[in-house]
Amino acid sequence: MENTKSRVLIVDDMRINRIVLASILATHGIISDQAESGFECINLCRTNDYDLVLLDHRMPELDGVDTLVRLKEIFKERGKDVPIICHTTEEGRSNVNLYKAAGFADVLIKPIDPRELYEAIMVYLKDEGDPSYHEDDASYASILSSAETVSSKGAGNSECDIKEEIEKLPVWLKIIPQLDLSAGVTNCGDYEDYLDALYIFYSSVDEKADELEGFLEHEDWTMYALRVHSLKSITRLIGAKKLGKSAAMLEAAAREENYSLIKRETGDFLKSYRDFKNSLSPIEEEDIFAKKAKEPDQAPPAASNENNPFRRPSILYIQSGEGIIKKSIEKNLTEAKFNVITIPDEPDKIITGRNEADIVIYNPGTNDASNIGITMNLLGEICQDDSKILCLTGEIIDINKAMASNGSHRVSKTYPRPVDIETFVNDMVFFTELEADFHRKKTVFIVDDDPGYLSVIHHWLSPLYNVQCFNSGSEMLAGLSTVTPDLLLLDLEMPKMDGFDLMKIIRTDYTDPRIPIILLTGNSNKDIVFHVLEYKPDGYLLKTSPKENILDVIHRFFAESMFKLSRGDIS
Repeated sequence: MENTKSRVLIVDDMRINRIVLASILATHGIISDQAESGFECINLCRTNDYDLVLLDHRMPELDGVDTLVRLKEIFKERGKDVPIICHTTEEGRSNVNLYKAAGFADVLIKPIDPRELYEAIMVYLKDEGDPSYHEDDASYASILSSAETVSSKGAGNSECDIKEEIEKLPVWLKIIPQLDLSAGVTNCGDYEDYLDALYIFYSSVDEKADELEGFLEHEDWTMYALRVHSLKSITRLIGAKKLGKSAAMLEAAAREENYSLIKRETGDFLKSYRDFKNSLSPIEEEDIFAKKAKEPDQAPPAASNENNPFRRPSILYIQSGEGIIKKSIEKNLTEAKFNVITIPDEPDKIITGRNEADIVIYNPGTNDASNIGITMNLLGEICQDDSKILCLTGEIIDINKAMASNGSHRVSKTYPRPVDIETFVNDMVFFTELEADFHRKKTVFIVDDDPGYLSVIHHWLSPLYNVQCFNSGSEMLAGLSTVTPDLLLLDLEMPKMDGFDLMKIIRTDYTDPRIPIILLTGNSNKDIVFHVLEYKPDGYLLKTSPKENILDVIHRFFAESMFKLSRGDIS
């Protein structure tokens, strides 16, 4: 695509990052200006017209979110809607929904893949002179920015996999017109989990419908809004889109105090809700969830050295050729009871040996820069995907070549010659402990006033984590008195004590304010998002996120926490 009409502002406090982005844009004929701070960005946007802003999230003085707010005001005064794309480090991946809900059009993860940047260019800088352009294209960016949009990367299954899972569903389910089976299976992961979610939904209809009638009768609009809000989330999760839209309409009416509409529409909504339950009645015979609960527990498979590398800690040592450093390191690590697995820096050998250890040491040796770059790029991807710790050792000149490569963002520590062996071995012991803790089965607390959603997410997470569910903030705080979880998932909208209240208590009054918190909600309202930012959560998830997205965000959170500890970023 050649689009010389477009002009982009690149904002990043690192000069090298600005140069790389400008170079990529130039290859597509796009003019760019550069700013190294939020204040400089604001000044440039006041005097120049831009079609797109690439804005770094983490900058000194004025960070990306604060800059975003000011830019929105400038563009609003001019009557323009300039897309602003956040580019942030890997640790920001778990907050993608938060960035989008805050107002960013899109999020790119550093180091930015040129192909991903090109795709963004195709969306946000489409030439209006192009005969294929039409007004709907202008709103496409805002559609993408919705925190409920699920990208193909986020989905756990391909389109082909989803079709195969739908084929496994019972015939009676496929003829219910109100159900989008593709959306439901995508959200839940596979046909069995989808049937589980449907059964949980089916079992709660009478209770929730009666509650909603009671709140309407007593004009308890706060509880009415909360209950219809939870209904909106669970209906969207199972693919009951029409019912979900009606619930969203009633929730909006409650927020806007349009009580006459609520009184007029609730009766029809509840009738549709109960009729939908009747159409799902055959689910009782398909209740996989209940059948599994009745089955006797099976003993877990015996641990093996293959699945438990910490019986004897292993280190994968990668080097070009032989050398004194390698022999010395091997000798000292072996004496410290490590199993050292040595392989050459050849891609096929690295791919084959990737599962042999969770700590990787790379010695670039005397390789030229291009070979070092290839090896580093591969190691960066492997260590990121497999949550491995990566270290470098060798001559400082070779380490510097490696650190100038793409994979350097995954390096925890470097050990240039002469290596302090005692420090090196102690670090490897510490890294081994970090990896062991990462593989430990974590404890996750979930707080939500919707029993149906608690059942679904407990079912999703319990195979991987020790999950404790609570229906209220007070119950969860009582639970904290006996167990400190590794992660809290807090629903924002609950009666009596909502997610904001809980965050405030934990962050300011609780004895351990460092307990990580990911907010779990069905609301992506920008005002709420900015309120959330005041308390600095560790993540933000929509209840309508597919199962695979939720599992991926939680896994990445624990993996990135380990990585930060390995680099000494947090204590």
